[in-house]
Amino acid sequence: MTSYTLKERVFKITLTIALFFLFSINTFAETISDSVYNYSLDIPEGFALNEVSDDQMSFHFVHPEYPVQFILKIYDNPSYDSTRTVLGTALKKLGAAMEIDTFAWNNYPECAISDFSMTLDQKYSGWAICAPLQKANAYVAILAYSTADTRQSCNPFIISILNSLCTDEKYYCFPGIIATYGFPYEGKKNIKLNINGNTISTFIDNSDIDAAQYILEIEYSVLLLYAKHNLWKEAWQRYYRMVYRDSYGRLAQVSYDVISQLYPLCEKANPSNPDLAYAQALLSWVQGFQYKRDNEKASSTDFTNLPAVLCGKGNDCDSRSMLVCVLLRAAGLESFMLISRDYSHAMVTFENPAPGQKYEVEGTGREFLMGETTAKVTWGTIAQEHADRSKWIPVIMP
Repeated sequence: MTSYTLKERVFKITLTIALFFLFSINTFAETISDSVYNYSLDIPEGFALNEVSDDQMSFHFVHPEYPVQFILKIYDNPSYDSTRTVLGTALKKLGAAMEIDTFAWNNYPECAISDFSMTLDQKYSGWAICAPLQKANAYVAILAYSTADTRQSCNPFIISILNSLCTDEKYYCFPGIIATYGFPYEGKKNIKLNINGNTISTFIDNSDIDAAQYILEIEYSVLLLYAKHNLWKEAWQRYYRMVYRDSYGRLAQVSYDVISQLYPLCEKANPSNPDLAYAQALLSWVQGFQYKRDNEKASSTDFTNLPAVLCGKGNDCDSRSMLVCVLLRAAGLESFMLISRDYSHAMVTFENPAPGQKYEVEGTGREFLMGETTAKVTWGTIAQEHADRSKWIPVIMP
Protein backbone atom coordinates (compact mmCIF):
# COMPACT_ATOMS: atom_id res chain seq x y z
CA MET A 1 0.00 0.00 0.00
CA THR A 2 1.31 3.45 -0.92
CA SER A 3 2.02 5.68 2.07
CA TYR A 4 1.46 9.43 1.76
CA THR A 5 2.50 12.29 4.02
CA LEU A 6 -0.20 14.37 5.68
CA LYS A 7 0.21 17.13 3.10
CA GLU A 8 0.04 14.68 0.20
CA ARG A 9 -3.17 13.19 1.56
CA VAL A 10 -4.88 16.59 1.49
CA PHE A 11 -4.47 16.68 -2.27
CA LYS A 12 -4.81 12.99 -3.16
CA ILE A 13 -8.57 13.34 -3.23
CA THR A 14 -11.38 12.47 -5.58
CA LEU A 15 -12.89 15.64 -7.02
CA THR A 16 -15.90 14.02 -8.66
CA ILE A 17 -18.66 13.83 -6.08
CA ALA A 18 -21.01 10.87 -6.29
CA LEU A 19 -24.22 11.71 -8.10
CA PHE A 20 -26.42 9.66 -5.81
CA PHE A 21 -26.50 12.44 -3.23
CA LEU A 22 -29.62 14.27 -4.45
CA PHE A 23 -31.30 17.26 -2.88
CA SER A 24 -34.96 16.97 -2.05
CA ILE A 25 -35.81 19.35 0.79
CA ASN A 26 -35.44 23.04 1.45
CA THR A 27 -32.27 24.23 3.15
CA PHE A 28 -30.74 27.62 3.82
CA ALA A 29 -27.53 29.41 2.98
CA GLU A 30 -25.52 30.92 5.79
CA THR A 31 -22.34 32.90 6.34
CA ILE A 32 -21.07 32.34 9.84
CA SER A 33 -19.44 35.33 11.49
CA ASP A 34 -18.53 36.39 15.01
CA SER A 35 -18.07 40.08 15.81
CA VAL A 36 -16.51 39.31 19.19
CA TYR A 37 -13.66 37.13 17.91
CA ASN A 38 -13.67 38.54 14.35
CA TYR A 39 -13.72 35.35 12.31
CA SER A 40 -16.02 34.16 9.54
CA LEU A 41 -16.84 31.10 7.44
CA ASP A 42 -18.49 31.21 4.01
CA ILE A 43 -19.84 27.67 4.02
CA PRO A 44 -21.72 25.80 1.25
CA GLU A 45 -25.48 26.19 1.21
CA GLY A 46 -27.80 24.13 3.36
CA PHE A 47 -26.05 23.64 6.70
CA ALA A 48 -28.09 23.93 9.88
CA LEU A 49 -26.98 24.66 13.42
CA ASN A 50 -27.62 21.45 15.34
CA GLU A 51 -26.20 22.11 18.80
CA VAL A 52 -24.59 24.89 20.84
CA SER A 53 -22.60 24.39 24.03
CA ASP A 54 -23.75 26.03 27.24
CA ASP A 55 -20.83 28.46 27.19
CA GLN A 56 -21.62 29.48 23.56
CA MET A 57 -18.08 28.53 22.50
CA SER A 58 -18.78 25.33 20.59
CA PHE A 59 -21.15 24.89 17.63
CA HIS A 60 -22.17 21.75 15.76
CA PHE A 61 -23.45 22.07 12.19
CA VAL A 62 -25.07 19.34 10.11
CA HIS A 63 -26.25 19.08 6.53
CA PRO A 64 -29.68 17.44 6.09
CA GLU A 65 -28.92 16.07 2.62
CA TYR A 66 -25.22 15.38 2.60
CA PRO A 67 -23.23 13.27 5.10
CA VAL A 68 -20.88 16.08 6.16
CA GLN A 69 -20.91 17.88 9.49
CA PHE A 70 -18.52 20.14 11.34
CA ILE A 71 -17.74 21.41 14.80
CA LEU A 72 -16.57 24.98 15.31
CA LYS A 73 -15.01 25.67 18.71
CA ILE A 74 -13.49 28.79 20.22
CA TYR A 75 -10.71 28.46 22.80
CA ASP A 76 -10.09 31.59 24.88
CA ASN A 77 -7.77 30.53 27.65
CA PRO A 78 -4.16 31.58 28.36
CA SER A 79 -3.29 27.97 29.26
CA TYR A 80 -3.20 27.11 25.54
CA ASP A 81 0.07 28.18 24.00
CA SER A 82 -0.09 26.80 20.44
CA THR A 83 -2.46 25.73 17.68
CA ARG A 84 -1.02 22.22 17.88
CA THR A 85 -2.02 21.99 21.55
CA VAL A 86 -5.50 23.36 20.91
CA LEU A 87 -6.21 21.06 17.97
CA GLY A 88 -4.86 18.06 19.82
CA THR A 89 -7.10 18.88 22.79
CA ALA A 90 -10.19 19.19 20.59
CA LEU A 91 -9.56 15.87 18.84
CA LYS A 92 -8.60 13.95 21.99
CA LYS A 93 -11.90 14.98 23.57
CA LEU A 94 -13.63 13.01 20.82
CA GLY A 95 -11.28 10.06 21.18
CA ALA A 96 -9.90 10.66 17.69
CA ALA A 97 -6.78 9.16 16.15
CA MET A 98 -4.86 11.99 14.54
CA GLU A 99 -1.77 13.27 12.81
CA ILE A 100 -1.05 16.99 13.23
CA ASP A 101 1.15 19.27 11.16
CA THR A 102 1.83 23.00 11.55
CA PHE A 103 2.47 25.77 9.01
CA ALA A 104 2.33 29.54 8.53
CA TRP A 105 -0.75 31.28 7.12
CA ASN A 106 -1.09 35.00 6.41
CA ASN A 107 0.43 36.81 9.39
CA TYR A 108 0.21 33.78 11.70
CA PRO A 109 3.51 31.90 12.10
CA GLU A 110 1.75 28.75 13.29
CA CYS A 111 -1.55 27.17 12.29
CA ALA A 112 -2.37 23.48 12.64
CA ILE A 113 -4.00 20.86 10.43
CA SER A 114 -4.92 17.25 11.12
CA ASP A 115 -6.21 14.21 9.30
CA PHE A 116 -8.29 12.37 11.90
CA SER A 117 -10.65 9.46 12.43
CA MET A 118 -12.99 8.64 15.29
CA THR A 119 -15.84 6.39 16.35
CA LEU A 120 -19.00 7.91 17.78
CA ASP A 121 -22.34 6.38 16.79
CA GLN A 122 -20.41 5.11 13.76
CA LYS A 123 -16.98 5.57 12.18
CA TYR A 124 -16.08 9.06 10.93
CA SER A 125 -13.04 10.68 9.41
CA GLY A 126 -12.11 14.14 8.19
CA TRP A 127 -9.84 17.14 8.38
CA ALA A 128 -9.41 19.65 11.19
CA ILE A 129 -7.70 23.03 11.35
CA CYS A 130 -6.78 25.50 14.07
CA ALA A 131 -5.74 29.14 13.72
CA PRO A 132 -5.06 31.98 16.16
CA LEU A 133 -7.66 34.72 16.50
CA GLN A 134 -6.96 38.42 16.81
CA LYS A 135 -7.75 38.38 20.52
CA ALA A 136 -4.69 37.36 22.54
CA ASN A 137 -4.61 33.69 23.59
CA ALA A 138 -7.72 32.88 21.55
CA TYR A 139 -8.00 30.23 18.85
CA VAL A 140 -10.60 28.79 16.50
CA ALA A 141 -10.66 25.06 15.76
CA ILE A 142 -12.86 23.50 13.08
CA LEU A 143 -13.38 19.77 12.69
CA ALA A 144 -15.13 18.80 9.44
CA TYR A 145 -15.90 15.16 8.82
CA SER A 146 -18.10 12.58 7.14
CA THR A 147 -18.88 8.93 7.66
CA ALA A 148 -15.79 6.86 6.94
CA ASP A 149 -17.39 5.11 3.96
CA THR A 150 -18.20 8.44 2.24
CA ARG A 151 -14.93 10.21 3.06
CA GLN A 152 -13.45 10.05 -0.43
CA SER A 153 -16.45 11.62 -2.16
CA CYS A 154 -16.97 14.13 0.68
CA ASN A 155 -13.42 15.47 0.72
CA PRO A 156 -14.13 18.46 -1.58
CA PHE A 157 -17.07 19.49 0.60
CA ILE A 158 -14.92 19.21 3.73
CA ILE A 159 -12.03 21.15 2.19
CA SER A 160 -14.39 23.88 0.93
CA ILE A 161 -15.71 24.46 4.46
CA LEU A 162 -12.28 24.70 6.04
CA ASN A 163 -10.72 26.81 3.28
CA SER A 164 -13.45 29.46 3.69
CA LEU A 165 -12.19 30.44 7.16
CA CYS A 166 -11.15 34.06 7.63
CA THR A 167 -9.64 35.28 10.90
CA ASP A 168 -8.49 38.72 9.73
CA GLU A 169 -10.46 40.89 7.30
CA LYS A 170 -7.23 42.26 5.82
CA TYR A 171 -6.64 38.79 4.36
CA TYR A 172 -10.22 37.95 3.42
CA CYS A 173 -9.40 37.93 -0.29
CA PHE A 174 -6.18 35.95 -0.02
CA PRO A 175 -5.56 32.21 -0.42
CA GLY A 176 -7.33 30.17 2.24
CA ILE A 177 -5.81 28.10 4.99
CA ILE A 178 -5.93 24.76 3.13
CA ALA A 179 -4.63 26.21 -0.14
CA THR A 180 -1.76 27.84 1.74
CA TYR A 181 -0.85 24.61 3.50
CA GLY A 182 -0.79 22.58 0.31
CA PHE A 183 0.89 25.16 -1.92
CA PRO A 184 3.56 27.15 -0.07
CA TYR A 185 5.43 29.89 -1.90
CA GLU A 186 7.95 28.62 -4.45
CA GLY A 187 9.42 31.87 -5.79
CA LYS A 188 8.73 34.39 -8.53
CA LYS A 189 7.41 33.56 -11.97
CA ASN A 190 8.04 36.64 -14.12
CA ILE A 191 5.40 37.60 -16.67
CA LYS A 192 4.90 40.46 -19.13
CA LEU A 193 1.50 41.96 -19.91
CA ASN A 194 0.73 44.17 -22.90
CA ILE A 195 -2.16 46.44 -21.95
CA ASN A 196 -3.24 49.23 -24.27
CA GLY A 197 0.18 49.22 -25.93
CA ASN A 198 2.05 49.32 -22.63
CA THR A 199 4.31 46.47 -21.55
CA ILE A 200 4.03 45.84 -17.84
CA SER A 201 6.53 43.56 -16.13
CA THR A 202 5.22 41.80 -13.06
CA PHE A 203 5.19 38.39 -11.40
CA ILE A 204 3.13 35.70 -9.71
CA ASP A 205 4.36 32.79 -7.61
CA ASN A 206 5.48 29.57 -9.28
CA SER A 207 2.83 27.70 -7.27
CA ASP A 208 -0.08 29.96 -8.17
CA ILE A 209 -1.38 28.20 -11.27
CA ASP A 210 -1.53 24.77 -9.63
CA ALA A 211 -2.89 26.15 -6.36
CA ALA A 212 -5.60 28.19 -8.06
CA GLN A 213 -6.59 25.19 -10.17
CA TYR A 214 -6.90 23.05 -7.06
CA ILE A 215 -9.35 25.51 -5.50
CA LEU A 216 -11.28 25.73 -8.78
CA GLU A 217 -11.74 21.97 -8.91
CA ILE A 218 -12.71 21.76 -5.24
CA GLU A 219 -15.34 24.46 -5.53
CA TYR A 220 -16.66 23.16 -8.85
CA SER A 221 -17.15 19.73 -7.29
CA VAL A 222 -19.24 21.36 -4.56
CA LEU A 223 -21.16 23.44 -7.12
CA LEU A 224 -22.18 20.33 -9.06
CA LEU A 225 -24.18 19.16 -6.05
CA TYR A 226 -26.53 22.11 -6.38
CA ALA A 227 -27.37 21.83 -10.09
CA LYS A 228 -30.99 20.86 -9.38
CA HIS A 229 -31.31 22.45 -5.95
CA ASN A 230 -33.56 25.38 -5.13
CA LEU A 231 -30.44 27.24 -3.93
CA TRP A 232 -28.58 26.79 -7.22
CA LYS A 233 -28.23 30.56 -7.69
CA GLU A 234 -26.69 31.02 -4.26
CA ALA A 235 -24.37 28.08 -4.87
CA TRP A 236 -23.28 29.56 -8.18
CA GLN A 237 -22.62 32.91 -6.53
CA ARG A 238 -20.60 31.24 -3.81
CA TYR A 239 -18.54 29.34 -6.37
CA TYR A 240 -17.39 32.54 -8.06
CA ARG A 241 -16.97 34.26 -4.71
CA MET A 242 -14.62 31.53 -3.46
CA VAL A 243 -12.62 31.64 -6.69
CA TYR A 244 -12.39 35.43 -6.45
CA ARG A 245 -11.20 35.28 -2.83
CA ASP A 246 -8.38 32.94 -3.83
CA SER A 247 -7.49 34.87 -7.00
CA TYR A 248 -7.40 38.41 -5.64
CA GLY A 249 -4.49 37.76 -3.30
CA ARG A 250 -2.55 35.74 -5.86
CA LEU A 251 -2.72 38.73 -8.19
CA ALA A 252 -1.81 41.33 -5.57
CA GLN A 253 1.56 42.15 -7.14
CA VAL A 254 0.08 42.07 -10.64
CA SER A 255 -2.63 44.50 -9.55
CA TYR A 256 -0.09 46.84 -7.98
CA ASP A 257 2.10 46.89 -11.07
CA VAL A 258 -0.80 47.34 -13.49
CA ILE A 259 -2.38 50.16 -11.48
CA SER A 260 0.88 52.02 -10.79
CA GLN A 261 1.92 51.94 -14.44
CA LEU A 262 -1.41 52.18 -16.27
CA TYR A 263 -3.56 54.51 -14.18
CA PRO A 264 -1.26 57.60 -14.48
CA LEU A 265 -1.45 57.23 -18.27
CA CYS A 266 -5.24 57.11 -18.04
CA GLU A 267 -5.26 60.29 -15.96
CA LYS A 268 -3.44 62.06 -18.78
CA ALA A 269 -5.61 60.52 -21.50
CA ASN A 270 -8.92 61.39 -19.82
CA PRO A 271 -8.45 63.92 -17.00
CA SER A 272 -12.21 64.32 -16.52
CA ASN A 273 -12.85 60.58 -16.07
CA PRO A 274 -9.60 58.62 -15.56
CA ASP A 275 -11.51 55.76 -13.93
CA LEU A 276 -13.38 55.16 -17.18
CA ALA A 277 -10.16 55.32 -19.20
CA TYR A 278 -8.53 52.78 -16.88
CA ALA A 279 -11.56 50.49 -16.99
CA GLN A 280 -11.71 50.71 -20.79
CA ALA A 281 -8.01 49.87 -21.11
CA LEU A 282 -8.62 46.71 -19.08
CA LEU A 283 -11.78 45.80 -21.00
CA SER A 284 -10.10 46.29 -24.39
CA TRP A 285 -7.14 44.22 -23.20
CA VAL A 286 -9.19 41.13 -22.30
CA GLN A 287 -11.35 41.55 -25.40
CA GLY A 288 -8.18 40.97 -27.41
CA PHE A 289 -7.44 37.61 -25.78
CA GLN A 290 -7.62 34.61 -28.06
CA TYR A 291 -10.60 32.57 -26.90
CA LYS A 292 -9.46 29.24 -25.50
CA ARG A 293 -11.15 27.08 -22.89
CA ASP A 294 -8.76 25.51 -20.42
CA ASN A 295 -10.80 22.32 -20.10
CA GLU A 296 -13.47 21.00 -22.46
CA LYS A 297 -14.56 18.06 -20.26
CA ALA A 298 -18.03 18.41 -18.76
CA SER A 299 -16.85 16.74 -15.54
CA SER A 300 -14.41 19.53 -14.81
CA THR A 301 -14.71 23.30 -14.75
CA ASP A 302 -13.83 25.15 -17.95
CA PHE A 303 -13.10 28.33 -15.99
CA THR A 304 -9.44 29.17 -16.49
CA ASN A 305 -7.83 30.24 -13.22
CA LEU A 306 -6.52 33.80 -13.32
CA PRO A 307 -2.79 33.07 -12.90
CA ALA A 308 -3.13 30.70 -15.89
CA VAL A 309 -4.96 33.40 -17.90
CA LEU A 310 -2.07 35.78 -17.33
CA CYS A 311 0.30 33.12 -18.63
CA GLY A 312 -1.74 32.56 -21.79
CA LYS A 313 -3.08 29.13 -20.85
CA GLY A 314 -6.74 29.79 -21.66
CA ASN A 315 -9.66 32.13 -20.98
CA ASP A 316 -13.42 32.41 -21.26
CA CYS A 317 -16.02 35.10 -20.60
CA ASP A 318 -16.15 34.40 -16.87
CA SER A 319 -12.39 34.32 -16.34
CA ARG A 320 -12.00 37.53 -18.37
CA SER A 321 -14.77 39.18 -16.36
CA MET A 322 -13.24 38.16 -13.05
CA LEU A 323 -9.80 39.38 -14.11
CA VAL A 324 -11.16 42.83 -14.96
CA CYS A 325 -13.11 42.83 -11.69
CA VAL A 326 -9.96 42.07 -9.68
CA LEU A 327 -7.98 44.86 -11.35
CA LEU A 328 -10.79 47.38 -10.94
CA ARG A 329 -11.44 46.59 -7.29
CA ALA A 330 -7.72 46.64 -6.51
CA ALA A 331 -7.78 50.24 -7.76
CA GLY A 332 -10.63 51.07 -5.39
CA LEU A 333 -13.33 51.01 -8.08
CA GLU A 334 -16.62 49.24 -7.43
CA SER A 335 -17.15 46.25 -9.68
CA PHE A 336 -18.83 42.85 -9.69
CA MET A 337 -19.64 40.03 -12.10
CA LEU A 338 -22.89 39.12 -13.81
CA ILE A 339 -23.55 35.50 -14.72
CA SER A 340 -26.43 34.00 -16.68
CA ARG A 341 -27.50 30.39 -16.97
CA ASP A 342 -30.01 31.38 -19.68
CA TYR A 343 -27.37 33.08 -21.81
CA SER A 344 -24.46 30.79 -20.83
CA HIS A 345 -22.46 33.97 -20.49
CA ALA A 346 -20.75 36.28 -18.02
CA MET A 347 -20.06 40.01 -17.94
CA VAL A 348 -18.32 42.46 -15.65
CA THR A 349 -19.78 45.67 -14.22
CA PHE A 350 -18.23 48.96 -13.17
CA GLU A 351 -19.76 51.87 -11.24
CA ASN A 352 -19.30 55.08 -13.23
CA PRO A 353 -21.56 57.98 -14.32
CA ALA A 354 -20.66 57.53 -18.01
CA PRO A 355 -23.65 56.75 -20.28
CA GLY A 356 -24.44 53.25 -21.49
CA GLN A 357 -26.31 50.07 -20.64
CA LYS A 358 -26.34 49.62 -16.88
CA TYR A 359 -27.33 47.05 -14.28
CA GLU A 360 -29.09 48.36 -11.18
CA VAL A 361 -28.36 46.57 -7.93
CA GLU A 362 -31.74 45.78 -6.45
CA GLY A 363 -32.70 47.85 -3.44
CA THR A 364 -29.74 50.23 -3.67
CA GLY A 365 -30.48 52.52 -6.61
CA ARG A 366 -26.85 52.11 -7.68
CA GLU A 367 -26.24 51.55 -11.37
CA PHE A 368 -23.22 49.83 -12.89
CA LEU A 369 -22.03 49.98 -16.48
CA MET A 370 -22.12 46.54 -18.10
CA GLY A 371 -18.93 45.32 -19.75
CA GLU A 372 -18.86 42.74 -22.55
CA THR A 373 -15.51 40.94 -22.59
CA THR A 374 -15.85 38.89 -25.79
CA ALA A 375 -16.61 41.63 -28.36
CA LYS A 376 -14.55 44.74 -29.04
CA VAL A 377 -16.95 47.31 -27.66
CA THR A 378 -16.88 50.03 -25.01
CA TRP A 379 -18.35 49.95 -21.51
CA GLY A 380 -22.13 50.08 -21.58
CA THR A 381 -22.45 48.38 -24.97
CA ILE A 382 -24.00 44.92 -24.89
CA ALA A 383 -25.74 42.63 -27.37
CA GLN A 384 -29.51 43.09 -27.67
CA GLU A 385 -30.05 39.38 -27.03
CA HIS A 386 -28.36 39.82 -23.62
CA ALA A 387 -30.41 42.84 -22.56
CA ASP A 388 -32.97 41.16 -20.27
CA ARG A 389 -31.71 42.11 -16.80
CA SER A 390 -33.87 39.46 -15.13
CA LYS A 391 -31.72 36.75 -16.68
CA TRP A 392 -28.54 38.01 -15.05
CA ILE A 393 -27.37 37.01 -11.57
CA PRO A 394 -25.08 39.46 -9.74
CA VAL A 395 -22.03 38.06 -7.99
CA ILE A 396 -21.13 40.72 -5.45
CA MET A 397 -17.49 40.32 -4.50
CA PRO A 398 -16.28 40.61 -0.90
